[in-house]
Amino acid sequence: MTGSTSYAQSTYPMEAVRFSGEPMSRYSHRSETSSKQVHVHFCPRCGTTLSLTFERWPEFRAISRGAFDDPNSVSISTHIWTSSAQTGVMLPPGTDCFQLARADLAGSPQTPECFDTPRFARGSDA
Repeated sequence: MTGSTSYAQSTYPMEAVRFSGEPMSRYSHRSETSSKQVHVHFCPRCGTTLSLTFERWPEFRAISRGAFDDPNSVSISTHIWTSSAQTGVMLPPGTDCFQLARADLAGSPQTPECFDTPRFARGSDA
């Protein structure tokens, strides 16, 4: 979806988000872990990913931080799916890190790792 090492999003209750302008295009795929649909909503003109919605969590919409007027206006408090991070990706100190999702398939919250110093997501072989 990103062609990059990561994807930054902020997640909001579905009713808290409204879009204007022309309708977005959508690509859907089945999650490898939950077997539920993940819907990628994107600009039909340029292909920029704007949003994600989830069969697993229908009450939430993730907004791509790159679509914000100021992507730095929202702080990053969590890193998810660190187990699939590319070599060389550094996890910052003081940030909750989850090897997979924040919740397991049954919906139970997972315990994050939080580091005192920067740490490579995939060992120190960067």
